[in-house]
Amino acid sequence: MAEAKEYFLKTGSDNALAFYFCGWEKCEPGHYFGPAVRPHFLFHFILGGRGCYERAGQRHEIGPGQGFLIFPGESTRYQADQADPWEYCWIGFGGTEAESILRECGLGQENVVFQDRSGGRLRREMMQLVDSFGHGDVNSYMLLGRLYMTLSYMMLKQSVSASVVQDYVNRALDFIHNNFGYEIGVAEIARTVGIDRTYLYRIFRQQVGESPKKYLTAFRLRMAAGMLVETGLSVTEVALSCGFREASLFDRQFGAAYGCTPLQYRRHGQ
Repeated sequence: MAEAKEYFLKTGSDNALAFYFCGWEKCEPGHYFGPAVRPHFLFHFILGGRGCYERAGQRHEIGPGQGFLIFPGESTRYQADQADPWEYCWIGFGGTEAESILRECGLGQENVVFQDRSGGRLRREMMQLVDSFGHGDVNSYMLLGRLYMTLSYMMLKQSVSASVVQDYVNRALDFIHNNFGYEIGVAEIARTVGIDRTYLYRIFRQQVGESPKKYLTAFRLRMAAGMLVETGLSVTEVALSCGFREASLFDRQFGAAYGCTPLQYRRHGQ
């Protein structure tokens, strides 16, 4: 039989951080919730057992020491494992700075699964937050303070987040290197990697030193320069092979990068 407890605390949604509720449950095998939509952020942390979380057409298998984030207005579904059903605790919150705080924890639309690196401190803090509701001398400010403390332990994930960011950038680079000859742009790169283009732009600039669009153009021109010297393809064939659909655009961008026309580069290279 399932065991659970849940408590509610209403703080203003126009606050920097608004705490709505928290709870704990030891689920029965196969217990599920959804698909449903929540009006606030909801974070579950797995204490034991396993389950799955489904959102945006993706399924995430989640176990102890991990958590998952539900975004406001997003339809999601989650279910306990049949053989090893999970035990978890959760916090529901919002506020004007909630999303930016979560971003500092490494969580966002592009990454909704959390891996705890706090050495057990996050687990203890979340359970203390749930247990605090049973004490009559606890007020809303103390509980909100505990919520901030909980999130501070999640921010220890920064070093892990860096590896996640590098993985996104590596996947973007692989896509460019394997598809530069096709009609691709930043939107296609971001969609393939699985993140929004604004976030791709920011992390790509951080890791590579230039925007995805600028890198794609430079890579195409570098490949074209090699083809001009190493093959007998015409300038038009080289341009089309490297993703340039207009010869005039290719000539213009090649000249800006190499200081000469494609034909002059070929003669000089040979």
